[in-house]
Amino acid sequence: MTDGCHSTGVRRRGVVRGRRTNPRPIPPGTVLLVLAITLLAAPAAHPFINPSALPQPAPAPRLETQVDACLGPLVDEDLISGTVLIARNGDVLLARGYGLANREHGIPNGPRTKFRIGSITKQFTAMAVLLLQRRGRLDLDDTVDRFVPDYPGGDRITIHQLLTHTSGIPSYNHLPDYGKKMMQPLTAQEVATWFREKPLLFEPGSKQKYSNSGYVLLTVIIEKVSGMPYGDFLRQAIFEPLGMADTGVDSSLKILAHRATGHVNTGGTVYQTFYRDMPLVSGDGALYSTALDLARWDRALRNNELLPRRWMERMLEPQEGDYAYGWFVEQRFGRRLLSHRGTMSGFFTDIQRFVDDGVLVVALFNYESSLARDVFHDLGAIALGEPWEPLLAAGAPAADSTGLQAFAGTYQIEPGFELTFTVERNRLWMEGTNLDRVAAAPLSAGRFLFRELNALATFSTSENGTVEELTLVNGARRFTCPRKE
Repeated sequence: MTDGCHSTGVRRRGVVRGRRTNPRPIPPGTVLLVLAITLLAAPAAHPFINPSALPQPAPAPRLETQVDACLGPLVDEDLISGTVLIARNGDVLLARGYGLANREHGIPNGPRTKFRIGSITKQFTAMAVLLLQRRGRLDLDDTVDRFVPDYPGGDRITIHQLLTHTSGIPSYNHLPDYGKKMMQPLTAQEVATWFREKPLLFEPGSKQKYSNSGYVLLTVIIEKVSGMPYGDFLRQAIFEPLGMADTGVDSSLKILAHRATGHVNTGGTVYQTFYRDMPLVSGDGALYSTALDLARWDRALRNNELLPRRWMERMLEPQEGDYAYGWFVEQRFGRRLLSHRGTMSGFFTDIQRFVDDGVLVVALFNYESSLARDVFHDLGAIALGEPWEPLLAAGAPAADSTGLQAFAGTYQIEPGFELTFTVERNRLWMEGTNLDRVAAAPLSAGRFLFRELNALATFSTSENGTVEELTLVNGARRFTCPRKE
Protein backbone atom coordinates (compact mmCIF):
# COMPACT_ATOMS: atom_id res chain seq x y z
CA MET A 1 0.00 0.00 0.00
CA THR A 2 1.19 3.49 -0.64
CA ASP A 3 0.53 7.19 -0.69
CA GLY A 4 1.81 9.71 -3.14
CA CYS A 5 1.78 13.21 -4.55
CA HIS A 6 2.25 14.25 -8.14
CA SER A 7 4.49 17.26 -8.11
CA THR A 8 3.37 20.59 -9.46
CA GLY A 9 6.55 22.21 -8.26
CA VAL A 10 9.58 21.81 -6.06
CA ARG A 11 10.80 23.92 -3.18
CA ARG A 12 14.27 22.58 -2.53
CA ARG A 13 14.84 24.10 0.87
CA GLY A 14 11.47 22.82 2.08
CA VAL A 15 11.36 20.23 0.54
CA VAL A 16 7.63 20.37 -0.28
CA ARG A 17 6.05 19.13 -3.44
CA GLY A 18 2.52 19.36 -4.64
CA ARG A 19 -0.15 16.72 -4.92
CA ARG A 20 -2.05 15.02 -7.67
CA THR A 21 -5.38 16.53 -8.62
CA ASN A 22 -8.23 14.82 -10.43
CA PRO A 23 -6.99 11.27 -9.85
CA ARG A 24 -7.96 8.67 -12.41
CA PRO A 25 -10.80 6.38 -11.32
CA ILE A 26 -10.02 2.74 -10.80
CA PRO A 27 -11.02 0.78 -13.92
CA PRO A 28 -13.99 -1.52 -13.30
CA GLY A 29 -12.92 -4.92 -12.16
CA THR A 30 -9.41 -3.84 -11.28
CA VAL A 31 -8.20 -5.34 -8.05
CA LEU A 32 -5.06 -3.96 -6.52
CA LEU A 33 -2.37 -6.40 -5.59
CA VAL A 34 -2.91 -5.38 -1.98
CA LEU A 35 -4.42 -8.72 -1.06
CA ALA A 36 -6.74 -9.47 1.83
CA ILE A 37 -4.00 -11.62 3.33
CA THR A 38 -3.23 -11.40 7.00
CA LEU A 39 0.50 -11.40 6.80
CA LEU A 40 0.27 -6.97 10.70
CA ALA A 41 3.52 -0.40 42.12
CA ALA A 42 4.71 2.76 40.31
CA PRO A 43 8.36 2.78 39.22
CA ALA A 44 10.95 4.67 41.18
CA ALA A 45 11.27 8.30 40.23
CA HIS A 46 13.85 8.87 37.51
CA PRO A 47 15.68 12.19 37.14
CA PHE A 48 15.32 14.00 33.85
CA ILE A 49 18.31 13.34 31.65
CA ASN A 50 19.39 16.13 29.35
CA PRO A 51 15.91 16.94 27.99
CA SER A 52 17.18 19.91 25.98
CA ALA A 53 16.30 20.11 22.32
CA LEU A 54 18.70 18.73 19.76
CA PRO A 55 20.68 21.34 17.86
CA GLN A 56 19.49 22.55 14.51
CA PRO A 57 20.92 20.53 11.60
CA ALA A 58 24.45 21.57 10.69
CA PRO A 59 25.00 22.48 7.03
CA ALA A 60 25.59 19.29 5.05
CA PRO A 61 25.36 20.20 1.34
CA ARG A 62 26.45 16.76 0.09
CA LEU A 63 23.81 14.99 2.15
CA GLU A 64 21.11 17.46 1.16
CA THR A 65 21.93 17.13 -2.52
CA GLN A 66 22.05 13.34 -2.50
CA VAL A 67 18.97 12.80 -0.33
CA ASP A 68 17.07 15.19 -2.61
CA ALA A 69 18.31 13.20 -5.60
CA CYS A 70 17.15 9.99 -3.94
CA LEU A 71 13.69 11.11 -2.86
CA GLY A 72 12.87 14.04 -5.13
CA PRO A 73 12.04 12.03 -8.28
CA LEU A 74 9.89 9.63 -6.24
CA VAL A 75 7.88 12.50 -4.77
CA ASP A 76 7.57 14.02 -8.23
CA GLU A 77 6.16 10.71 -9.50
CA ASP A 78 3.77 10.47 -6.53
CA LEU A 79 5.52 7.39 -5.16
CA ILE A 80 6.55 8.38 -1.63
CA SER A 81 6.25 11.00 1.15
CA GLY A 82 7.68 11.38 4.63
CA THR A 83 10.57 12.72 6.71
CA VAL A 84 14.26 11.81 6.74
CA LEU A 85 16.88 12.48 9.41
CA ILE A 86 20.61 11.71 9.33
CA ALA A 87 22.87 12.26 12.35
CA ARG A 88 26.45 11.47 13.25
CA ASN A 89 27.65 11.14 16.85
CA GLY A 90 24.50 12.88 18.06
CA ASP A 91 24.78 15.85 15.70
CA VAL A 92 21.83 16.16 13.33
CA LEU A 93 23.16 16.73 9.81
CA LEU A 94 19.87 16.60 7.92
CA ALA A 95 16.23 16.65 9.01
CA ARG A 96 13.63 17.49 6.39
CA GLY A 97 10.24 16.54 5.07
CA TYR A 98 9.22 15.36 1.60
CA GLY A 99 5.69 15.55 0.29
CA LEU A 100 2.58 16.01 2.38
CA ALA A 101 1.71 14.88 5.89
CA ASN A 102 -1.97 15.49 5.14
CA ARG A 103 -3.31 15.75 1.60
CA GLU A 104 -6.74 17.05 2.48
CA HIS A 105 -5.29 20.21 4.00
CA GLY A 106 -2.02 20.41 2.07
CA ILE A 107 0.15 20.18 5.19
CA PRO A 108 3.81 19.35 4.45
CA ASN A 109 5.93 16.78 6.26
CA GLY A 110 8.70 18.07 8.52
CA PRO A 111 11.11 17.01 11.30
CA ARG A 112 8.40 17.35 13.98
CA THR A 113 5.65 15.56 12.05
CA LYS A 114 4.32 12.66 14.13
CA PHE A 115 4.20 9.27 12.42
CA ARG A 116 2.95 5.90 13.58
CA ILE A 117 6.20 3.95 13.84
CA GLY A 118 4.80 0.40 13.88
CA SER A 119 7.24 -2.27 15.04
CA ILE A 120 9.93 0.25 15.97
CA THR A 121 7.76 0.29 19.11
CA LYS A 122 9.27 -3.06 20.10
CA GLN A 123 12.62 -1.55 21.12
CA PHE A 124 10.84 0.72 23.61
CA THR A 125 8.93 -2.26 25.00
CA ALA A 126 12.21 -4.13 25.38
CA MET A 127 13.75 -1.15 27.20
CA ALA A 128 10.75 -1.03 29.55
CA VAL A 129 11.27 -4.70 30.42
CA LEU A 130 14.98 -4.18 31.11
CA LEU A 131 14.26 -1.14 33.29
CA LEU A 132 11.86 -3.26 35.34
CA GLN A 133 14.48 -5.99 35.64
CA ARG A 134 17.07 -3.49 36.86
CA ARG A 135 14.60 -2.35 39.51
CA GLY A 136 14.23 -5.95 40.66
CA ARG A 137 10.60 -6.25 39.58
CA LEU A 138 11.14 -9.15 37.17
CA ASP A 139 13.86 -11.30 35.58
CA LEU A 140 14.30 -12.20 31.93
CA ASP A 141 14.32 -15.87 32.87
CA ASP A 142 10.94 -15.57 34.63
CA THR A 143 8.19 -17.59 33.00
CA VAL A 144 4.95 -16.05 31.87
CA ASP A 145 2.87 -17.90 34.48
CA ARG A 146 4.46 -15.77 37.22
CA PHE A 147 2.56 -12.75 35.87
CA VAL A 148 -0.30 -14.38 33.93
CA PRO A 149 -0.97 -17.50 36.04
CA ASP A 150 -3.57 -19.10 33.78
CA TYR A 151 -1.79 -18.57 30.45
CA PRO A 152 -1.61 -21.96 28.62
CA GLY A 153 1.98 -23.23 28.59
CA GLY A 154 3.05 -20.16 30.54
CA ASP A 155 5.30 -22.30 32.74
CA ARG A 156 7.46 -23.05 29.65
CA ILE A 157 7.65 -19.58 28.07
CA THR A 158 10.14 -17.02 29.40
CA ILE A 159 10.29 -13.25 29.06
CA HIS A 160 13.54 -13.70 27.14
CA GLN A 161 11.71 -15.86 24.60
CA LEU A 162 8.97 -13.26 24.18
CA LEU A 163 11.63 -10.60 23.51
CA THR A 164 13.48 -12.73 20.95
CA HIS A 165 10.51 -14.25 19.08
CA THR A 166 11.35 -17.75 20.27
CA SER A 167 8.20 -18.37 22.35
CA GLY A 168 6.32 -20.30 19.65
CA ILE A 169 3.20 -18.14 20.18
CA PRO A 170 1.57 -17.49 16.78
CA SER A 171 1.43 -13.86 15.68
CA TYR A 172 -2.14 -12.60 16.14
CA ASN A 173 -2.10 -10.73 12.83
CA HIS A 174 -1.88 -14.10 11.05
CA LEU A 175 -5.04 -15.45 12.67
CA PRO A 176 -8.14 -15.86 10.47
CA ASP A 177 -10.30 -13.30 12.29
CA TYR A 178 -7.65 -10.59 12.41
CA GLY A 179 -9.41 -8.48 9.77
CA LYS A 180 -12.38 -8.00 12.09
CA LYS A 181 -10.49 -7.78 15.36
CA MET A 182 -8.15 -5.03 14.19
CA MET A 183 -10.99 -2.49 14.20
CA GLN A 184 -12.27 -3.37 17.67
CA PRO A 185 -11.24 -1.40 20.80
CA LEU A 186 -9.32 -4.22 22.48
CA THR A 187 -6.87 -3.83 25.35
CA ALA A 188 -3.60 -5.76 25.45
CA GLN A 189 -5.18 -8.13 27.96
CA GLU A 190 -8.12 -8.77 25.61
CA VAL A 191 -5.81 -9.37 22.66
CA ALA A 192 -3.82 -11.85 24.75
CA THR A 193 -7.08 -13.60 25.64
CA TRP A 194 -7.86 -13.83 21.92
CA PHE A 195 -4.66 -15.68 20.94
CA ARG A 196 -4.01 -17.57 24.20
CA GLU A 197 -5.85 -20.72 23.15
CA LYS A 198 -4.05 -21.02 19.82
CA PRO A 199 -1.56 -23.92 19.77
CA LEU A 200 2.15 -23.08 19.90
CA LEU A 201 3.98 -23.26 16.58
CA PHE A 202 6.94 -25.01 18.22
CA GLU A 203 8.38 -25.83 21.64
CA PRO A 204 9.46 -22.56 23.31
CA GLY A 205 13.14 -21.87 22.77
CA SER A 206 13.59 -24.44 19.99
CA LYS A 207 13.08 -22.12 17.00
CA GLN A 208 12.52 -18.50 16.10
CA LYS A 209 9.52 -16.97 14.31
CA TYR A 210 8.63 -13.29 14.45
CA SER A 211 5.59 -12.86 16.67
CA ASN A 212 3.72 -9.66 17.43
CA SER A 213 1.78 -11.64 20.03
CA GLY A 214 4.90 -11.98 22.18
CA TYR A 215 5.18 -8.21 22.51
CA VAL A 216 1.48 -7.89 23.35
CA LEU A 217 2.06 -10.37 26.19
CA LEU A 218 5.06 -8.29 27.29
CA THR A 219 2.70 -5.30 27.44
CA VAL A 220 0.42 -7.22 29.81
CA ILE A 221 3.42 -8.06 31.99
CA ILE A 222 4.72 -4.47 32.01
CA GLU A 223 1.32 -3.18 33.08
CA LYS A 224 0.96 -5.76 35.84
CA VAL A 225 4.48 -5.27 37.22
CA SER A 226 4.53 -1.46 36.99
CA GLY A 227 0.95 -0.99 38.17
CA MET A 228 0.15 1.50 35.43
CA PRO A 229 -0.88 1.54 31.76
CA TYR A 230 1.86 0.70 29.25
CA GLY A 231 1.92 4.21 27.77
CA ASP A 232 2.12 5.88 31.18
CA PHE A 233 5.05 3.71 32.23
CA LEU A 234 6.96 4.48 29.01
CA ARG A 235 6.26 8.18 29.42
CA GLN A 236 7.56 8.26 33.02
CA ALA A 237 10.47 5.85 32.56
CA ILE A 238 11.68 6.72 29.04
CA PHE A 239 10.06 9.61 27.19
CA GLU A 240 10.12 12.28 29.90
CA PRO A 241 13.68 11.55 31.05
CA LEU A 242 14.91 11.78 27.47
CA GLY A 243 12.89 14.85 26.51
CA MET A 244 10.87 12.86 23.94
CA ALA A 245 7.82 15.11 24.21
CA ASP A 246 6.53 14.12 20.75
CA THR A 247 6.34 10.36 21.36
CA GLY A 248 3.54 8.31 22.90
CA VAL A 249 0.85 5.68 22.41
CA ASP A 250 -1.38 6.65 19.52
CA SER A 251 -5.16 6.72 19.53
CA SER A 252 -7.55 7.73 16.80
CA LEU A 253 -9.55 9.67 19.40
CA LYS A 254 -6.58 11.73 20.56
CA ILE A 255 -6.11 15.31 19.36
CA LEU A 256 -2.49 15.19 18.26
CA ALA A 257 -0.73 18.24 16.84
CA HIS A 258 1.39 17.66 13.72
CA ARG A 259 -0.05 14.17 13.17
CA ALA A 260 0.64 12.67 9.75
CA THR A 261 -2.11 10.81 7.92
CA GLY A 262 -1.29 7.35 6.58
CA HIS A 263 -1.92 6.81 2.87
CA VAL A 264 -2.26 3.91 0.47
CA ASN A 265 -2.24 3.74 -3.32
CA THR A 266 -4.99 1.70 -4.95
CA GLY A 267 -5.17 1.43 -8.71
CA GLY A 268 -3.16 4.61 -9.17
CA THR A 269 -5.31 6.66 -6.79
CA VAL A 270 -4.16 7.71 -3.32
CA TYR A 271 -6.47 7.16 -0.36
CA GLN A 272 -6.31 7.67 3.37
CA THR A 273 -5.71 4.39 5.11
CA PHE A 274 -8.43 2.33 6.77
CA TYR A 275 -9.27 2.65 10.46
CA ARG A 276 -7.28 0.61 12.94
CA ASP A 277 -7.70 0.53 16.72
CA MET A 278 -4.23 1.30 18.08
CA PRO A 279 -4.47 -0.12 21.64
CA LEU A 280 -4.86 -3.51 19.97
CA VAL A 281 -1.23 -3.44 18.81
CA SER A 282 0.02 -2.01 22.16
CA GLY A 283 3.67 -2.91 22.85
CA ASP A 284 4.29 -4.37 19.42
CA GLY A 285 3.35 -1.33 17.31
CA ALA A 286 1.20 1.35 18.98
CA LEU A 287 3.64 4.27 19.30
CA TYR A 288 3.89 7.48 17.32
CA SER A 289 7.08 9.54 17.20
CA THR A 290 9.07 12.08 15.19
CA ALA A 291 12.43 11.98 13.46
CA LEU A 292 13.86 14.39 16.07
CA ASP A 293 12.60 12.31 18.99
CA LEU A 294 14.15 9.19 17.49
CA ALA A 295 17.44 11.10 17.29
CA ARG A 296 17.08 11.76 21.04
CA TRP A 297 16.46 8.03 21.52
CA ASP A 298 19.62 7.17 19.54
CA ARG A 299 21.68 9.62 21.59
CA ALA A 300 20.39 8.10 24.85
CA LEU A 301 21.29 4.59 23.69
CA ARG A 302 24.80 5.66 22.66
CA ASN A 303 25.40 7.43 25.97
CA ASN A 304 23.84 4.69 28.16
CA GLU A 305 21.49 7.27 29.66
CA LEU A 306 18.82 4.79 30.75
CA LEU A 307 20.84 1.68 31.53
CA PRO A 308 24.48 0.96 32.41
CA ARG A 309 26.76 -0.14 29.59
CA ARG A 310 26.67 -3.85 30.48
CA TRP A 311 22.87 -3.84 30.37
CA MET A 312 22.88 -2.00 27.03
CA GLU A 313 25.30 -4.53 25.59
CA ARG A 314 22.89 -7.33 26.42
CA MET A 315 19.96 -5.45 24.90
CA LEU A 316 21.80 -4.75 21.64
CA GLU A 317 23.62 -8.07 21.15
CA PRO A 318 21.81 -10.66 19.03
CA GLN A 319 20.35 -13.24 21.38
CA GLU A 320 18.72 -15.61 18.91
CA GLY A 321 19.68 -15.53 15.23
CA ASP A 322 19.93 -11.91 14.11
CA TYR A 323 17.47 -10.53 16.69
CA ALA A 324 18.44 -8.75 19.89
CA TYR A 325 15.85 -7.21 22.22
CA GLY A 326 13.71 -5.17 19.83
CA TRP A 327 16.49 -4.82 17.22
CA PHE A 328 17.73 -6.71 14.18
CA VAL A 329 21.53 -6.97 14.08
CA GLU A 330 23.37 -7.46 10.81
CA GLN A 331 26.27 -6.39 8.63
CA ARG A 332 25.58 -3.85 5.88
CA PHE A 333 28.18 -2.02 3.81
CA GLY A 334 30.72 -3.99 5.88
CA ARG A 335 29.51 -2.28 9.05
CA ARG A 336 27.55 -3.40 12.10
CA LEU A 337 23.95 -2.26 11.85
CA LEU A 338 21.16 -2.21 14.42
CA SER A 339 17.83 -1.60 12.74
CA HIS A 340 14.11 -2.16 12.73
CA ARG A 341 11.27 -1.38 10.37
CA GLY A 342 7.63 -0.76 11.04
CA THR A 343 4.46 -0.90 8.96
CA MET A 344 1.19 0.39 10.32
CA SER A 345 -1.91 1.42 8.37
CA GLY A 346 -0.38 3.53 5.62
CA PHE A 347 2.95 4.14 7.39
CA PHE A 348 6.31 2.54 6.52
CA THR A 349 9.17 3.43 8.87
CA ASP A 350 12.82 2.54 9.41
CA ILE A 351 15.60 3.28 11.90
CA GLN A 352 19.22 2.37 11.11
CA ARG A 353 22.04 2.74 13.65
CA PHE A 354 25.52 2.10 12.25
CA VAL A 355 26.82 2.00 15.80
CA ASP A 356 30.56 1.79 15.16
CA ASP A 357 30.36 4.78 12.82
CA GLY A 358 28.04 6.78 15.08
CA VAL A 359 25.64 7.18 12.15
CA LEU A 360 21.85 7.29 12.52
CA VAL A 361 19.39 7.20 9.63
CA VAL A 362 15.66 7.64 10.31
CA ALA A 363 13.07 7.42 7.53
CA LEU A 364 9.40 7.86 8.44
CA PHE A 365 7.02 7.55 5.50
CA ASN A 366 3.28 8.14 5.64
CA TYR A 367 2.90 6.27 2.35
CA GLU A 368 3.30 2.51 1.97
CA SER A 369 5.59 2.75 -1.01
CA SER A 370 6.78 -0.34 -2.85
CA LEU A 371 10.15 1.40 -3.24
CA ALA A 372 10.55 2.14 0.48
CA ARG A 373 12.89 -0.79 1.15
CA ASP A 374 15.21 0.37 -1.62
CA VAL A 375 15.07 3.93 -0.30
CA PHE A 376 15.97 2.77 3.21
CA HIS A 377 19.04 1.01 1.79
CA ASP A 378 20.05 3.99 -0.34
CA LEU A 379 19.71 6.45 2.54
CA GLY A 380 22.09 4.29 4.56
CA ALA A 381 24.55 4.33 1.67
CA ILE A 382 24.28 8.11 1.33
CA ALA A 383 24.83 8.64 5.06
CA LEU A 384 27.99 6.50 4.97
CA GLY A 385 29.35 7.85 1.68
CA GLU A 386 28.84 4.52 -0.07
CA PRO A 387 27.89 4.18 -3.77
CA TRP A 388 24.20 4.22 -4.69
CA GLU A 389 22.07 4.72 -7.78
CA PRO A 390 18.80 6.69 -8.10
CA LEU A 391 15.82 4.37 -8.40
CA LEU A 392 14.27 6.47 -11.16
CA ALA A 393 17.40 7.37 -13.07
CA ALA A 394 17.06 9.47 -16.20
CA GLY A 395 16.92 7.21 -19.22
CA ALA A 396 15.56 3.84 -18.14
CA PRO A 397 17.45 0.80 -19.46
CA ALA A 398 16.43 -0.09 -22.97
CA ALA A 399 14.86 -3.49 -23.56
CA ASP A 400 13.75 -5.41 -26.60
CA SER A 401 11.23 -8.17 -27.03
CA THR A 402 13.93 -10.84 -27.17
CA GLY A 403 15.39 -9.87 -23.80
CA LEU A 404 12.02 -9.37 -22.17
CA GLN A 405 10.79 -12.75 -23.32
CA ALA A 406 12.88 -14.38 -20.58
CA PHE A 407 10.45 -12.99 -18.00
CA ALA A 408 7.28 -14.06 -19.80
CA GLY A 409 5.27 -16.74 -18.06
CA THR A 410 2.89 -17.40 -15.17
CA TYR A 411 3.82 -16.99 -11.53
CA GLN A 412 1.75 -18.05 -8.52
CA ILE A 413 1.29 -15.66 -5.60
CA GLU A 414 -0.97 -18.06 -3.71
CA PRO A 415 -3.41 -20.81 -4.65
CA GLY A 416 -6.06 -19.26 -6.85
CA PHE A 417 -4.07 -16.07 -7.55
CA GLU A 418 -1.65 -16.04 -10.47
CA LEU A 419 0.17 -13.36 -12.46
CA THR A 420 0.93 -13.71 -16.15
CA PHE A 421 3.62 -11.69 -17.93
CA THR A 422 3.62 -11.20 -21.68
CA VAL A 423 5.69 -9.16 -24.13
CA GLU A 424 4.19 -6.83 -26.68
CA ARG A 425 5.62 -3.82 -28.53
CA ASN A 426 8.93 -4.11 -26.67
CA ARG A 427 7.16 -3.79 -23.31
CA LEU A 428 6.52 -6.21 -20.50
CA TRP A 429 2.87 -6.47 -19.48
CA MET A 430 1.33 -8.01 -16.38
CA GLU A 431 -2.18 -9.28 -15.77
CA GLY A 432 -3.65 -11.64 -13.25
CA THR A 433 -6.62 -13.03 -11.42
CA ASN A 434 -9.15 -10.16 -11.37
CA LEU A 435 -6.36 -7.80 -12.43
CA ASP A 436 -6.43 -5.77 -15.65
CA ARG A 437 -3.36 -5.71 -17.84
CA VAL A 438 -0.76 -3.05 -16.99
CA ALA A 439 2.61 -2.15 -18.51
CA ALA A 440 5.94 -2.27 -16.70
CA ALA A 441 8.55 0.49 -16.50
CA PRO A 442 12.08 -1.00 -16.39
CA LEU A 443 14.27 0.18 -13.51
CA SER A 444 17.28 -2.08 -13.99
CA ALA A 445 18.06 -5.55 -15.27
CA GLY A 446 15.26 -7.82 -14.07
CA ARG A 447 13.45 -5.10 -12.06
CA PHE A 448 10.24 -3.43 -13.16
CA LEU A 449 7.91 -0.85 -11.63
CA PHE A 450 4.16 -0.91 -12.20
CA ARG A 451 3.27 2.68 -11.32
CA GLU A 452 -0.48 2.17 -11.65
CA LEU A 453 -0.46 -0.57 -9.04
CA ASN A 454 2.33 0.67 -6.78
CA ALA A 455 4.05 -2.68 -7.39
CA LEU A 456 7.69 -3.64 -7.88
CA ALA A 457 8.62 -6.89 -9.64
CA THR A 458 12.10 -8.44 -9.39
CA PHE A 459 12.89 -11.61 -11.34
CA SER A 460 15.44 -14.13 -10.02
CA THR A 461 17.58 -16.05 -12.50
CA SER A 462 19.24 -19.42 -11.92
CA GLU A 463 22.85 -20.21 -12.75
CA ASN A 464 21.83 -21.48 -16.20
CA GLY A 465 20.10 -18.18 -16.98
CA THR A 466 16.52 -19.36 -16.52
CA VAL A 467 14.07 -17.12 -14.65
CA GLU A 468 12.65 -19.25 -11.85
CA GLU A 469 11.04 -16.88 -9.38
CA LEU A 470 9.41 -13.50 -9.00
CA THR A 471 9.59 -11.29 -5.92
CA LEU A 472 6.61 -8.96 -5.92
CA VAL A 473 6.51 -5.96 -3.58
CA ASN A 474 3.19 -4.19 -3.25
CA GLY A 475 3.34 -1.39 -0.71
CA ALA A 476 4.61 -2.88 2.55
CA ARG A 477 3.78 -6.44 1.44
CA ARG A 478 6.28 -8.78 -0.15
CA PHE A 479 5.49 -12.01 -1.96
CA THR A 480 7.72 -14.78 -3.34
CA CYS A 481 6.10 -16.22 -6.46
CA PRO A 482 7.47 -19.40 -8.10
CA ARG A 483 7.23 -19.69 -11.86
CA LYS A 484 4.77 -22.28 -13.12
CA GLU A 485 5.87 -24.75 -15.75
